[in-house]
Amino acid sequence: MLSVEGLTVCRGGRLVLDGVSFALRPGEVTAVLGLNGAGKTTLIKAVLGFIPQQGGRLTADGQALDKLSPSARARKLAYVPQSDEGGVSYRTEDFVSMGATASLGAFARPGREELRRAQDILRALSCGSLIGRSMAALSGGERRMAYLARAVMQDAAYLLLDEPAASLDFSRQHSFLGSLRDYVRRRGAGCLLSVHAPELAYAYADRLLVLHDRRVLLDVGRDGAQFEEELARALRTLYGPALRMEVWKGGLALGWEAP
Repeated sequence: MLSVEGLTVCRGGRLVLDGVSFALRPGEVTAVLGLNGAGKTTLIKAVLGFIPQQGGRLTADGQALDKLSPSARARKLAYVPQSDEGGVSYRTEDFVSMGATASLGAFARPGREELRRAQDILRALSCGSLIGRSMAALSGGERRMAYLARAVMQDAAYLLLDEPAASLDFSRQHSFLGSLRDYVRRRGAGCLLSVHAPELAYAYADRLLVLHDRRVLLDVGRDGAQFEEELARALRTLYGPALRMEVWKGGLALGWEAP
């Protein structure tokens, strides 16, 4: 289990997260919701160690993350960024194979075995058509899948994804998140992803974490007895009392009550 206890982060002299606590469980997808500026990206980057924290304790399977070496941390945490961060000059399978770097020795490069595994992962994610193609020639949705495949290649215990569906069209959002959920359950990994759309969070997450006013407003699993009621209250706190929420089997619809 990845445990976040009392995480406090300041950026640019402003308090962004104030005593945030939650647990990321193996085999579950936890979606982080919140308004723009609520601290979703800050939360993910703080857990990854990309930005400093002013307080709190972060552990993965009982190990303090700040005590791990970079290679040990990479075996615990894999990251899919919000925007492309390089790799456009590589073939897709070469880019994906780089996810194995954490398990290789110092200065080692992925070889034929890693390349074969990268190709197998792309096929398992239903994107074998990307094999042999340059990252520079892929669409935004295809690059998202390549980044997910690289994270899978890393075989880390926990996946952290920052707005992975933000630039995707409707069908690719569902394809991407469906593939992610299937992998998390099959691998038994823990997954934390930030998302803007409550509808997507409802459809694919096992647990919802809502950030508001620098703190956790809601932390609830969908197996909770009052899951929908608690979610509706939290969303109205975010978006206002005019918000209307309807639920049916497998889906969530949001609307706005006209004045």
